[in-house]
Amino acid sequence: MVFNRIIAAVTVAAALAAAANALQADRPRVVPAARPVAVTATALPLNRDDPAQDAIDKLAFLGAVQLRSTEPMFGGISALRAGKNTEDGVQLLGLTDSGNWVAFETIERGGRLVGVSHVMMAPIRQADGAAARTKTEGDAEALEWNPATGDATIVYEQDHRLAHFTGIDAGNPASLAAMPTRIERQTPMSGWPINGGGEAVVTLLDGTRIVISEHSVRPDGSHIALLTRGGRVRKIAITGVANHRPTDAVALDATRIVILHRRFDIAGQGTALSLVDLAPAFDETATTPLSAQVLARWQAPVTLDNMEGLALRRDGERVFVYIVSDDNFSSMQRTLLMKFELKL
Repeated sequence: MVFNRIIAAVTVAAALAAAANALQADRPRVVPAARPVAVTATALPLNRDDPAQDAIDKLAFLGAVQLRSTEPMFGGISALRAGKNTEDGVQLLGLTDSGNWVAFETIERGGRLVGVSHVMMAPIRQADGAAARTKTEGDAEALEWNPATGDATIVYEQDHRLAHFTGIDAGNPASLAAMPTRIERQTPMSGWPINGGGEAVVTLLDGTRIVISEHSVRPDGSHIALLTRGGRVRKIAITGVANHRPTDAVALDATRIVILHRRFDIAGQGTALSLVDLAPAFDETATTPLSAQVLARWQAPVTLDNMEGLALRRDGERVFVYIVSDDNFSSMQRTLLMKFELKL
């Protein structure tokens, strides 16, 4: 009888411990309010084994830094967008997949990325005005932002939805306290994998929007995306990069987008950029997956980590891209920021 009570007590204790661990795992790393964050940057070469390497396919290397902070909420950056040019570089706005905004400016010397400054974090407000209470609620994975108008759209996975904001200004911390003006749920997204939903969102100049799923694929391996155009939403498919998953995308021009892909599995890590023309999908009778041109693809010893965020900046005819990694708040990973010039 005593033995049975001991077994029962151990079982209850184990269950309580498991529940506590599960609760802790679903507890997001959300800052309590907007606040500046001290971040240091360490310069890195493009290729640790070949310091002279300065390009990857159609990308010209313009600097890489590893970002570190004593702020425990810093990290997990899963999306990135570029705002206005600054005296030393460019303004960048990102998201963390634990439910935070992160805004900062790059420090550039002679056009090369050497650091960051004015780093600010703030909780992303949910529909009720509160910060995310759980990781499930705050798992922000994709961002579209128009710095000229302040309009922003966040795509969440796990609880698949889009949150729309107005007045977002990366240089004004008070604007990051805005509540979403609208929550959008698309029926096709409800069937997307819990941890593999919308990873990229792009809005073209004419208002056409595309949301790309990370893990929802067709039998031919192409990735499912939702195209919203003229008030109609429909599924399309985009050819991927073998053994990689899409993690972000940006508009290059009126119809073409650049997609960031990553490989992060037991076999190792990899990163790629591809170029996709959405124009063929504007024909509603089209069913063939959109083709993709691989612009660059790399793996170690070239610098990389779990690359998830992509921003594009123009300077006259020149096009620059910034790529950031999600460290998953793990001591085994790094937050990297890289700059390239895209040579098309």
